[in-house]
Amino acid sequence: MSEKNLPQPLVSAIIPTHNRAELLERAIDSVLDQTWQNIEIIVVDDASDDSTPDLLERLQKEHKNLKSIRNNESKGAAASRNIAIQNSSGEFIAGLDDDDFWRPKRVEYLLDEFEEGYAAVTSNDRMDFGGKEIVWKKKPVITLQDLLFYNQVGNQILTKREYLEAVGGYDENLPSAQDYDLWIRLAHDFGPIKTAPHTLQVVNMSDDRESITTSDKQIEGYLACFNKHQSKMSAAQKKYQHYRIKLTKGESVGWLEMFRSVPSQLLFKEITRKLFM
Repeated sequence: MSEKNLPQPLVSAIIPTHNRAELLERAIDSVLDQTWQNIEIIVVDDASDDSTPDLLERLQKEHKNLKSIRNNESKGAAASRNIAIQNSSGEFIAGLDDDDFWRPKRVEYLLDEFEEGYAAVTSNDRMDFGGKEIVWKKKPVITLQDLLFYNQVGNQILTKREYLEAVGGYDENLPSAQDYDLWIRLAHDFGPIKTAPHTLQVVNMSDDRESITTSDKQIEGYLACFNKHQSKMSAAQKKYQHYRIKLTKGESVGWLEMFRSVPSQLLFKEITRKLFM
C-alpha cells in the first residue's frame, strides 16, 4: 500500500487532550514526523485551562494539516475521540494519546500490514515507566477469543473510519476501558486485529503521569465492560476476568487461586506479574 505508484489514502490521526500542553506538542510532532505524508491531525481540546489553546493556535498557523476543536466543558476522552472521528476526513483513523508518541514509520508500517478480513492493525509498544522501558510484544494476530480474556491490543489501533462508524465509535457511557470495549466490538464484527512486527509507539506508564481516569473509575469501567460482553465469554474467560478484576481492585490473590483462575497459555505472564510486579 505504501508503494510509490499507488495513491496514498488519507489517514486521520486523532488526539484527545486535557491540560498536557508540553506532552501534547511532542505527540503532535511525532505525527508530523511520519514518513507517510497524507495525514491530517485532529486534536480535540477537552476544556484545557493551561497553555493548550495557545499551543494549538500557534501550531495550526504553522501546519495546514492540523485541525483543533475545543470542548467548552470537559466531556471525557471517549466523547473527545468520537468528536475527532466525526470531524475527520480520512479513509483510515489512527489514535494517539496526548502523553504518548509515535515512531516515524508507524503509519507507513501499519498501512503495509492492513488487509481485508482484519478489523484493525496495532504494533508492539515500548512501555516507558519513567526511565525503565520494556517492549510489549503482542501476538501476530489477536482474535476475538483472545480479547475476551483481556485487552491484548493496548490503547491504539489503525482502522477504517467506516468500521468505527459501523460499530458506533467509543462507548461514552463507560467510565473507563472504552478502548477495550471498542476492540471487542470491532473484532466481533470485522475480524481479528493484526500486529505489525515492529515497535512503533512509546506509551507513557510513569507513576507521576496525570490521569483523567481515577482508580475508582478504572474499576467501575472494567466491571461495566465485563458485564457488557460476558455473554460472549466462555467459563474460562469469565474466571480469568474475575481474577483480573480482583487484581484491579488491589485485592490479594494467592497462588492457588491464580492457578485455578488462569488458563495455561497465560500462566507464565501471571507468574511473572506475581513475582516481579
